[in-house]
Amino acid sequence: MKVAFVHDWLVTCRGGEKVLEALLPLFPEAPVFTLFYDAEKMPESIQRRKIFFPAGLNRLRPIRKALLPFLPAAIEALPLFDFDLLISTSSCVAKGALPGPLASHLCYIHSPMRYVWDQRNEYLDRLPRIPLLRTLINRLSADLRQWDVVSAKRVDQFVANSRFVQQRVRRFYGRDAVVVYPPVDTDRFLNVAKARQTATNLSPCRTGDYYLVAGAAVSYKRFDLAVDACKKLGRKLVIAGDGPEWSALKRRGGSAVELVHRPNDATWEALMGGARALLFPGVEDFGITGVEAMAAGAPVIAQRAGGALDFVEEGRSGLFFDRPEVDDLVNAIKSFEENFALDPQALETQARRFSTAAFQNAMKQEIDRLLRNQP
Repeated sequence: MKVAFVHDWLVTCRGGEKVLEALLPLFPEAPVFTLFYDAEKMPESIQRRKIFFPAGLNRLRPIRKALLPFLPAAIEALPLFDFDLLISTSSCVAKGALPGPLASHLCYIHSPMRYVWDQRNEYLDRLPRIPLLRTLINRLSADLRQWDVVSAKRVDQFVANSRFVQQRVRRFYGRDAVVVYPPVDTDRFLNVAKARQTATNLSPCRTGDYYLVAGAAVSYKRFDLAVDACKKLGRKLVIAGDGPEWSALKRRGGSAVELVHRPNDATWEALMGGARALLFPGVEDFGITGVEAMAAGAPVIAQRAGGALDFVEEGRSGLFFDRPEVDDLVNAIKSFEENFALDPQALETQARRFSTAAFQNAMKQEIDRLLRNQP
C-alpha cells in the first residue's frame, strides 16, 4: 500500500507540525506533500522524509497568506493519484487534496479555515483601511467557503482534534468526525514537574511569583485579557512566544509584563516549571500548550469554551472563567489564589491522557477502521 501525508505548509514548527511528526512513524516510508517548505525550521524527523512541494510556489512563501485564494488550486495540483491512502493534516486547504479514484483519504483536522468561517471578522479588522479591500476579501472568502464545503466530500473520514472542532466540522461541512486528541510530549514536561517539586529556582523568575501565557500572539488567543487582568491585580505576567501582536502587548503591559521571545527548549521548560499557573484566555481549537503546562505541574486558568473544555478538569487541573472580560479573569485568578489546592498527581494523571503514545494508538485504530470499511 502506497501512503502519502499531505500538510498545508511546513514553515514553522507548532502544534500542527507536532501532530505530523507523531504520525510519521506509523508509515516510515511515506513521503510528505506540502505547499511551502522551509527545512531550517523543521525538526530532524521531518527533514529526513522525502518532502515534495512546488518549487516555484515555495519561492513565494514569505507572502503565502496573501496567496490564500490560489491555494485550493495549488493543493489540487499535487501529484497524488498513485497513492492508495492519503493522510492529510489540515487547518487550511490540505483536506482538499485530490486522491486517486480508488484511494482512501483520512483527514486529521485542526480546524476548518478560521479566516473564512467564524473568525473572519477578526482577521478583517487587522487589515489596512483601503477602499473596497474589505468588499474584495469578503467576495474571495465566499468563494473559499464554497470550495471548502465541496472539497470536504473528498475526505472519507475526518478525525478532529477536539470536541469543539468536531462540532465545527458538523456545522460547516455536514460531516461527522471522530475525536482524537493531539499528541503532547508529556514525559518531557513530567520531568520538569518532578524538578519543580524539589527546586526553588526553575525559571528566569522566582518559582510561583508569575503567571504565564505562551504561544503565538494573535488576536483570538486574547493575550490582552491576561495583560489587563494581571495589571489590575498587580501580578507579574510572562508572555513567551512570538506573533503579530507582540509589540502591542509589550506596550500594553509596560513594566508588569516580561516578554520572552521565541524561547529555546530549556527556557520553555523552565518557564512552564516555574509558573504559578498558565492563563488560557482565548477560544482555541485545542491547546497543546495547556497540556504541557499541566504536565510541568502548572494548573491552567481558562475561558470556559473551545478546546479547553477537553483538557481542563475544573478544581483538579485548573479553573474556568465564563466570559472573555477582564473582571471575569481577575475573579478567576483571585479564586485560584484563595481556594485552589494544588495536586501534582491530579495534574500528571490528566496530562498523561494526551501522550504521544495514546495519540498514535488511537490513530492506528482509526486508519485500520477506515481501510476495513472501504470497498
